[in-house]
Formats: sequence, C-alpha cells, structure tokens
Amino acid sequence: MGERPEGRTRTGNGDDIRDGVDGRRDDIDRIAGGVRKTAGARAVLVSRALGTDWLEVVAAEGAAADLTELLGARWHSSDLDAGVADGEPRGSHIVTRRGTGPVALPAGSHLPEGEGGLLMPLRTRSGRLVGAISVEGVADPVGLSPVVCELLEGYAEQLRLALQHQGIEALLTEQLRLAFAAEELLHSAGQQPDLDAVLHEVSTGLTEMLDARVGWACVEIAAGVHAEAACHPPEAASRLGPDICTLIEPMVADCWRDDLTLTQQDAPLLGRLAALVDQQQALLAAVGSGNELRGALLILRGEDRPWTLAERDVVRRLGRQMATVVGHLEGRRRDRALVEELRELDAYRRELVVSITHDLKTPLTAITLNTELLASGTRPEDASHHPVDAIRRSALRLSGLVDDLLALARAEEGLIGGAHSEGDLAVVLRDACRHAEPEAQLRGIGFDVDAPAELVVPLDVDALSRVLVNLVANAVKFSLPGGRVRLSLSQVGDVVVFSCSDDGIGIPEDEQSTVFDMFSRSSDPLARGVPGSGMGLAISQRILARLGGSIEVHSVQGQGTTFVVRVPTTVPAAG
Repeated sequence: MGERPEGRTRTGNGDDIRDGVDGRRDDIDRIAGGVRKTAGARAVLVSRALGTDWLEVVAAEGAAADLTELLGARWHSSDLDAGVADGEPRGSHIVTRRGTGPVALPAGSHLPEGEGGLLMPLRTRSGRLVGAISVEGVADPVGLSPVVCELLEGYAEQLRLALQHQGIEALLTEQLRLAFAAEELLHSAGQQPDLDAVLHEVSTGLTEMLDARVGWACVEIAAGVHAEAACHPPEAASRLGPDICTLIEPMVADCWRDDLTLTQQDAPLLGRLAALVDQQQALLAAVGSGNELRGALLILRGEDRPWTLAERDVVRRLGRQMATVVGHLEGRRRDRALVEELRELDAYRRELVVSITHDLKTPLTAITLNTELLASGTRPEDASHHPVDAIRRSALRLSGLVDDLLALARAEEGLIGGAHSEGDLAVVLRDACRHAEPEAQLRGIGFDVDAPAELVVPLDVDALSRVLVNLVANAVKFSLPGGRVRLSLSQVGDVVVFSCSDDGIGIPEDEQSTVFDMFSRSSDPLARGVPGSGMGLAISQRILARLGGSIEVHSVQGQGTTFVVRVPTTVPAAG
C-alpha cells in the first residue's frame, strides 16, 4: 500500500469517537455486572447485533477469568429466535430457559446440573434487533421475584440504549477507518504505472481493508478495449473461472444504474461465486464515472462477517473514484503515446532531411562537375560520356526525386487513389514495361508478360500506373544482368491481381517487414549500390490503401522477389 500523501493529517474527531466507544464499553460492562448480581448468575454475556443475521459478544461478566475468550465471538440470530421460542416469557424482555445458552462457555466453565438461564432480546420500538443478554447459571430462573424481574427490565433498557449509542459510535468509527483506508488505497493506486498494477493494488487493498479472503477487480481502460482483471490471492482467479466478467455483467449494470451495491442476499449467483472459493459473503460494486461504466469490484469473505452499511457505502464510492484513477491513467497513456509519436515524427524529419540531402547531393555534384568540364573547354575522350548527357541524366534524376516527394505528399493527403474512373490496365502494364525498357535492354533483361489484351476496370488507372511503373522499374533495377522479369495481370471476381517477379538479388528475411517503410533501403551492399530514393514502395502502398487494395512481398535473398498487388474493383467504404 502507498504512503499517505504529504500534507494530509487526520483530525482528532476519530480519536474522540474512539474515546466515546471505549467509555460506552465500560458502561456496558458495569450494567452487565449489575445484571449478574441481581439475577444471582454465574455469567452474563452481552451481544451486539451485526445487521440482521449475526450477533457479537461485546461484554462477558463472571467469576471465570477465561470468559474474556468469548469477546468477539459471533452467533447467529436464529439461535436467539430458537431460544426465545422454547422459553417462558417473563415481562417485555425476559425469557427463561433451561440448559446451556446460545454461546458455548469456555472449557471448565460448565454450569452445574439443573441450573438454567435467561435470554433478553433487546429491540427498538420499531422491532429492530439491537442486541441480546444471555444470563448463565441462574439457580431458579422460573422463580424470579417480580422485584428482580423489574430490576432486570431496567438493566435491559439501559443496555439497549447503550448498545444503540455504541452502534452509532462504532459506525462512525468504522466509517472514518474505511474512509481513510479508501483514501490511501486510491492514492496508492494512482501512483501505479499501468492498469495491471492498479488492479493488483486495488484487489489486494480491498481484501485487507475489508478483512476479506478474496478481492477481484475488473476494468476496461477505454470503451471497446478488452477489460483487464486482477485477483487477490492470484490462485483464486482459476477457481472463479474465466467467465466471471460475463456472469456478473447484468448485476454490475444494475449496480451502475441504481448507484448501489449487491450482496449474496440480493443476488444468489454472488453466493454461488463465493462458494467457489469456500466463502459465503459476496459484495459487488460497479466501477464507473459520469455516464461510462468501466468495470466491477467483487469482495468475498466468510459467513460470520456480514457486510455493514459502512462497508457497502465505501465500496460503492470507491468504484466511482477508481474510475477517475483509471481515467487519469488513460490520460497518461495517451500523453506517453503522443510523446512517442512526436519522437517518431522528429526521427522521421531527421531521416527525411538526411535522405533527401543525400539524394539531391549526388546529381547536383554531377551537374556541377560536368558544368565545370564544359566551362574548361576540355573534350571528353569517349563521345558517349559527353557532359551535356551527364547533366541531362542528373537533371532527370532530380526531377524524379521531386516527383516522388510530390506523389508522397499527395498520397498521404489522400489526393492520389481516390478517384474511380474506367481505364484499361493492360495498356497501363505495357506502358510500365516501355518505361523500363531502356535500362532492361542495357542489362540484357527480358520480360515475360501474362496479361489479357484488354482489361478495362472502374479504377483510378493513373494512380495504379505509378504503382506498376515503380514495381516494374524496381524489378529491372534489382535483377542480375541477363535475368528475366515475370509479370502477370488478371481479374479474379471483383479483384484485380497483378504479380511482378524477378530472379535478382532478393531481400533479406529480417528486412521484408520494413520494405514498405519510408526511405527503406536494404543492408545488402548490392542493393545499396542501386540508385533510388527509397520512396517508391512506400508511395505504392499508400496509393493501394486509398483504393482499398493491398500489396505483399515474397522474397528469398539471392533468388529473387515477388510483389503481389490486389485491388477491388468495387468502391471501398469511406474511412
């Protein structure tokens, strides 16, 4: 659990209330002693009601020193009802009985044969059970005089009032304890780095705070995101089962709608869940804030610990406040994601500057050197390497780089690949081959084309032309001299399929997943020696995405590469 935040201090009200509770306990002890003396009894036990089903011994007066062992012992209210039903009424509070009382006395404190006792239920005027007095070891319980009965009635009324006040004070004390514990739990949960740690902190903290055996928390960090859950102790999760979220979902919705908690008395299914981990009491609350339900809290414990109103209220409020913690966590996650995105953008900017600078510098250097050669009046020995031709080639390379940059910007802004107009892809493929023909002839590379004479489709053929030109040009550039480039074009149903294969240098397996990244260049020295901007495949992928299509790569280093393009002829859904 986390430490209490600095600057937060507890007020003295809690200590004042605890002092009042201690004083009330002394009063109860004195009254219990008066009952014992008046009735001539061997022992008197005073119990306080815990809800409607249980009572707890709060005072034990008698000659045997070991009666203090009974303090805190709990017994079921049905035993009180049974004792009252079997006894003989004597006044408004007193019921006589024979034999032992509902609370077993410690070993060595057994009553002599023939003695009986008294049971005195303590109820408010409305009939609510406040507590009970069990008088043990009365020689003649039936023969009590009217004066003794009147005195016992007076003591019973005093104890009823004392227990009522003690109950109020104990409730306030418990509310303060739970409030401070919940505050510390929320503070500690808020310091956790992720949702998993938050859930483990909350499930563990709830178990400790409520003296429970099992704590379970389930939350989705954002709408539509798969919910995460944590259980304390962890081994209880397997016994509760993987479907617990689905099982309790309707009950959680009820908790959320009506702003309440549910127990096993409200929903029997919760009792069955508790039984899976050998417990009997279950408490369920919703996690959410505003109009958004985020998850649930489930706490399980033993039969002798019924849920108090204070416990139910603090768990209900904790569910509301926990949603705020999760919201802050989601905010921090978004902030981290934004920071990471900004870092990636900055790295992308630096890479863009370096790559463009390098690609611009090479042709500009060639232009500068050949311009100086022209200015010097020196004639080249080889007429095929005239400076003007070199300048023209460098200028064309610069123009191609600028075209790629413009195409990239337009593709990322959605300005390429959005229009659907009828066109002939067979013509587009032949144009792509003609575009690569000069370099293919220089290197002795041939084309094997499997395509129909005509393939008219309702697609943006101008955008697809750039894709096919890029792929065919790459196949030629990365083929070995004398190699073959195999091209196929067909329509299968409402999908156009284009395949481009070469038997060139191939792509390393560990680089195939990044081949469509911007400025992606292979680490293979042979590939790095081939000129290019590293933008062609990235542009092609973006164009195809705009058309609702796809592109995939299959390659074996040293054997060749195949790119497969699929484009639907139907208009893709918006978005």
